[in-house]
Amino acid sequence: MPMDRMTLAAIGVLAMCIVTTAHEALGHGAACLLAGGNITLLTSSMFRCSVASPWIDPAGPATNLLVGSLAWFLRATLPLRSASLRMLLLAITALAYFWEGAYLVDAMLTRSGDAYLFLRSMSGDVAAPERIFVASVGLALYIACVRMTARAIALASPNERVARICARLLWLGAMLSATAAAAFCRVAGLGNLRDAMLEIGAASLPLLLMRPRAQPARSTSGVPTAIERNFWLIALTLVAYVAFVATLGHGIV
Repeated sequence: MPMDRMTLAAIGVLAMCIVTTAHEALGHGAACLLAGGNITLLTSSMFRCSVASPWIDPAGPATNLLVGSLAWFLRATLPLRSASLRMLLLAITALAYFWEGAYLVDAMLTRSGDAYLFLRSMSGDVAAPERIFVASVGLALYIACVRMTARAIALASPNERVARICARLLWLGAMLSATAAAAFCRVAGLGNLRDAMLEIGAASLPLLLMRPRAQPARSTSGVPTAIERNFWLIALTLVAYVAFVATLGHGIV
């Protein structure tokens, strides 16, 4: 069963654009505007608002988790013949959950970032038990995402070798496109490039390393459709990525 590599890489790119936009623009951006502020900086990994509000910080991660969850449940409603769209929704869920799961752990360890700042604004101080609890939630989300992603990719592939290739192409498409877009940024310095590589590339590293196990034999009606060359999806990805580079990639002040 063929799995078109260009289409799979395009899926990784498009998923990266959607997840990053959901976190930075839809999440932080909408919260900033609702708080009566103006967006003073918007890039693929950085955000600043003209007003201070405790709800701006968690809005990015919360929106990402919402988008990832909606993508996962929507994927379950689609027929197997919609192979490209199902893989796109899976990639959105994986990137969103990997990002936010790893982020919760890092935020509690380093005492920085959106989640930590939100908790501190609510209680004045984030005690060790609270940090351990939140970090445990993030770790549980991360591990769950590794398992569900590996299983879903295995079920969508004819064998373990093809499943590994699928996962790696999704990661490469997302990682390289996020890095390239951040390299165009002229307003946030190298910190923006570093954060983009960490949030997308490093956080989703399991996609590169995972070895999805073969699943039990399925009935004929349950065999997934091959991911063939999808010119419409590739064209949509190209348009979306050009727009992404010109806005969040370049940076908006």
